[in-house]
Amino acid sequence: MKHFLYLTNDKLITLIWKSGRMVSRDVFQVGEANSKQFRDYLLKHREVPTYLVADLIEEDFRLDTMPHLRGGDADTVLSRKLGQLYRATTFSHAIVQDREPEGRRDDKVLYHAITNPDLLTPWLAALETSEVPVAGVYSSPVLSVHLLNQLDTIPNHALVVTIVPDFGLRQTYFQNKLIKFSRLTQIIFDEGRSVGSLIAAEISRTWQYLDSLRYFSNGEALEVCVLVHERDRPTIAEAFRSFPLLKCRFLDITEIANKIKLKQVPTTSHAEEVLAHLYAQNRLENHFAQPDTTRFAVFRNARIALYAVTASALAAGSGAAGFNLYQASQISKEIDRRDTTTLGLQSEYQAISNSLRELKLASGTVRDSSIFFNSQIRPQPAAPGDYLRELSKAIVDAPKVRLLQVVWAVGNDANATPFFTPMPTPPILDVISETKADTSSPSAVAAILGSSAGGIAATQAAVSDLNPAMPGNKFHIGVIEFAMISFDGDFRKLLSEIEVFKNRFNEIPNIKATIVTLPLNLDTTATLKSGAKKDTVDAREARFVIKVVSTVVGT
Repeated sequence: MKHFLYLTNDKLITLIWKSGRMVSRDVFQVGEANSKQFRDYLLKHREVPTYLVADLIEEDFRLDTMPHLRGGDADTVLSRKLGQLYRATTFSHAIVQDREPEGRRDDKVLYHAITNPDLLTPWLAALETSEVPVAGVYSSPVLSVHLLNQLDTIPNHALVVTIVPDFGLRQTYFQNKLIKFSRLTQIIFDEGRSVGSLIAAEISRTWQYLDSLRYFSNGEALEVCVLVHERDRPTIAEAFRSFPLLKCRFLDITEIANKIKLKQVPTTSHAEEVLAHLYAQNRLENHFAQPDTTRFAVFRNARIALYAVTASALAAGSGAAGFNLYQASQISKEIDRRDTTTLGLQSEYQAISNSLRELKLASGTVRDSSIFFNSQIRPQPAAPGDYLRELSKAIVDAPKVRLLQVVWAVGNDANATPFFTPMPTPPILDVISETKADTSSPSAVAAILGSSAGGIAATQAAVSDLNPAMPGNKFHIGVIEFAMISFDGDFRKLLSEIEVFKNRFNEIPNIKATIVTLPLNLDTTATLKSGAKKDTVDAREARFVIKVVSTVVGT
């Protein structure tokens, strides 16, 4: 919605433009700017952006040149020139149109102003008192170029003629679509002459004036474009026959209204509604309004911008909230779906469990496999601490026995012997044994292994080949090498003491001890030899090896 105030010398026409049509029209006479009726009218439309369009006789137009400048320098020169030309008014404006084709190529400037500010001041004061958002104050002749742009072909030299409501004739000259001159003439009715002849006579005088200023040469023609209603066209066309030098084009106001999509077609030749509609469709440049005049429009635009930012933030927040709700809904659906799937799986699992409970053992294979797994395969803890503490009880009470080394391992085969290397220093004996038996049989291998400390490793290899142990940790297996100190050469006594010492281990619960190597081989295949030793008896010691097997706790 836009609010247009079309000001002439004798009245103010108010037009409310909305959705492509004029929805309201009021007229206020000169002198009613401070009236209660006008103030009440402004209060009803104080939130609508307002455009004051002036179509006055007291508007002056001048053409001049200035050096080609830009930015602040150009603004300064234009402002100074306007101050020199129009000292008595603040309603002035300058338009830089073109540049000179030769020389310094100075800028061509059109200066125009309302020379009688008293025609505008009362209306602007009323608008400011009512805090109406005035977007700008405009010159109707300058803006009438929008009407010229509606022609299918635009002549280089065009005189646009419009009828000002109940007052006179506005004639605006455009050269290459640039305004050069404008004149508002009051039509004084004469009973002896028709309105058409009065209009034609005024246009003829304007044509003569422009020709005297040499705006166009002999080979160029001025095309007069008159905006009239079809009802008034015959009268004006008949009058133009008396002026054959005028090339006239009549613009039907109804056709123009339809072309610019003005929904409510004017019923007279008055052009204010068509012009206001054209101005509403285009972005207008302010001509005469000062910053104090437009400050309420600035406030309104700032308020709208804040509303827009707030609405955008709310929309973004609503969108984000909606998206979060959508995601929450999707997550909830996914949870419900997974709960349903879980319940189905649980039901299936329960059914399988119940069916398994009802099954009976089909054969002893499963039982034997379970027993085999628990006894042979399933790993068991095998820490040697408790095992060694039990062995130390038997050793501590034997002062004549010296511990040389302990080899410990775990396994599932109690008959297996861990890898064992005897101490390098051989025992000092008067009698040694040598084995001369066949080594092809296991008993022969055992006899050979028993003949010396080095036979332990061979025994281990033979046992491993004949009966390899399964990996596991069902038994603690220890191979312990001892030395009987202060051996005096009495083998009978020595063997008896070793046997007693071995039985100390067997007295411990869950432990079985066997002799692996004796100081003397007593096998029937061994041969005894005697020889003198240089060492003293006190220095002699007899070494032997005992294997101690204990079951791992928990198996």
